[in-house]
Amino acid sequence: MEDSIMPENNGKTNEARPRKFVFNGMQLADPDPKMTPQKVAEFHSLLHAELTNVTIKGPTKTADGFDEYKFISQVGTFR
Repeated sequence: MEDSIMPENNGKTNEARPRKFVFNGMQLADPDPKMTPQKVAEFHSLLHAELTNVTIKGPTKTADGFDEYKFISQVGTFR
């Protein structure tokens, strides 16, 4: 009988962690795990126009197992 060789994963999985997106204290849904955080901001900008001009912070690993991204509003000055 042949020994089967199994790749060693050291307890790590290749699965992506679920994501959270936070904007002004609101948690926004992740429309598609394949979308980049920038594309998620663009998607949600239909309802929240401020998302067209944000800085994205993250991911930060949360205690509940998520990768959290924060959308931070850019406040501009006019000259």
